[in-house]
Amino acid sequence: MSGRPLVSILTPSFNREDLVAETLDSVLAQTWPHWEMLVVDDGSTDGTRDVVAAYAARDSRVKLFDRTWQPKGACACRNEGVSMCDGDYVMFLDTDDIIEPFCLENRVKAMEAEPDLDFAIFPGLMFADTPNDLGLWWNIDKPEDELTRQFRGDAIAQGTGVLWRKESFERIGMWDLELMLWQDIELFLRAYIQGYRYRKFFDLPPDLHNRINTKSNTTGLSRGNFFDVEKQVSRVRVAKQAAAMLRQNGKQHRLNELRYMVAEIAIGAARSGRMRLALPFLFWAFREDAISTSETLRIAAVIGLYVGRMTRFAPFRRWAEALQRPFAGIGTIGQVPVTTPVTTKAGTPS
Repeated sequence: MSGRPLVSILTPSFNREDLVAETLDSVLAQTWPHWEMLVVDDGSTDGTRDVVAAYAARDSRVKLFDRTWQPKGACACRNEGVSMCDGDYVMFLDTDDIIEPFCLENRVKAMEAEPDLDFAIFPGLMFADTPNDLGLWWNIDKPEDELTRQFRGDAIAQGTGVLWRKESFERIGMWDLELMLWQDIELFLRAYIQGYRYRKFFDLPPDLHNRINTKSNTTGLSRGNFFDVEKQVSRVRVAKQAAAMLRQNGKQHRLNELRYMVAEIAIGAARSGRMRLALPFLFWAFREDAISTSETLRIAAVIGLYVGRMTRFAPFRRWAEALQRPFAGIGTIGQVPVTTPVTTKAGTPS
């Protein structure tokens, strides 16, 4: 290995005083000692800052900051942390997740062995209260390429499961601060479409325990309801940017893979009563060759059934479900049982 590269861990925080200590303990337990952890607080009103400050007083590698970037939200916290960090590599870690003691060491060794990589993807597990209590993978490898999987809602990568070279993450443009959701989706669409170099290291043991949602912060990092109009607009923006990038990068032949996102966005907008968003977006997708004529008519029929409230009646509801079936996602995130032994922190199979 060349030198002793520093890993910067970027952690947004908001009202996690009950969980953040577990996350911090997992970082302090790392076998790779060359790290710094920048916790950027998003205006916590509980004791989160006090907990983090106590750790920072014990170990100078832990640093606490208050978010000054706008708008409020996790991605602004992450980007602000990147702007201040000194690492050769950057990794994002949420305040309710846990990493294995070998996490940083394995990730750094993997990246150092292949210096042409911009980022690397690592396996993780889901949990509720204690690591691996659900016996589920967060992600698994498949024969399909990662762009296809991203379009189908079957992502193999999310923010925490990746180690980035800092230079590469800055070059790609960091997190999009204008989006209200789908930030991970949009980031990795940029990476895959624009040809950023990466590799999956699924031959390594899982090093991340990703906690299922334990509470909803309606005024904090999550920034409101999933069906808010701003979030609907964010979905549209992600799809349109993806189409533009495909054309810019000579990948027009893959535009029709957007049909899964198009159906989800257009039908979701109609179901939430936003026809002024649903139909113009559907027609945009048709003009962009993201959906065919038959697919456009199929989605339009579903929209009509929801707008007319016909899905209250079983025959029409079954018809709507049948029309949507070709666009159904095939994601397996957090659904695949662990069928192979997983090494725990104690070093024994679970």
